[in-house]
Amino acid sequence: MNQTHPAYMPRIIGHRGACGSAPENTLVSIRRAAEMGAKAVEVDATVSSDGIALLVHDTNLDRCSNGQGPVVLRTAAEIGALDAGSWFASEFKGESIPRLEQALALVVSLGIKLNLEIKPTLGWEEVTVHSVAETLQQAMPPGMPILVSSMNLLALELFHALMPDMSLGLITTAAPKNWLQRLQRYHCQALHCHHAFASHELVDDIHAHDYRIHVYTVNDEGRARELFAMGVDAIFTDYPDRMLSLEEA
Repeated sequence: MNQTHPAYMPRIIGHRGACGSAPENTLVSIRRAAEMGAKAVEVDATVSSDGIALLVHDTNLDRCSNGQGPVVLRTAAEIGALDAGSWFASEFKGESIPRLEQALALVVSLGIKLNLEIKPTLGWEEVTVHSVAETLQQAMPPGMPILVSSMNLLALELFHALMPDMSLGLITTAAPKNWLQRLQRYHCQALHCHHAFASHELVDDIHAHDYRIHVYTVNDEGRARELFAMGVDAIFTDYPDRMLSLEEA
């Protein structure tokens, strides 16, 4: 593995922390991934109505908290008061939705790498990107290894304009036929796609152009072995503890 590559991530990336074992995108989920031995985690960032960057995957609060409705219609204080743990298991009752700055501090203290996915509500790309970039600029220690990614092309474009030295990843479902042009157009160093679309040919072509390929979401060890055999650089998994034997394999 080329650890000097600008988009380098360890082979095993905990998806939304360790979301198979703890409520996704919470501090306890990040901490649990690290306790399992994961050297990297992925989390999602969006914003509240008052422009505070928070760790939330969906545009609505309903699935992963006792809140309801769009995230962008609630203030950070209102969102922070919600219970984001009970939906997963009673032992996590009272776990809150963290602010991005809290997650950054935890990641630093744990000594792990971070893939931060920007998840803007459509129409709120500028507010979301500016909040994420400002938080990173203020709370990110110098040299902290972060890979920022997004499915939202406008978000990638806006973020690159604000933080041009930050490594970027383009998220797709299927690997597009014009992946090279897209990576170049949006200043990305890595392609993130669903694992079903990975192939030896695609991986070899990506590496030949000095890009990296990270695939999601892989929870079967046999499938993970197949993907690493074809040269995939990293996988996102809900269960990092199941995959860590493959970290250096």
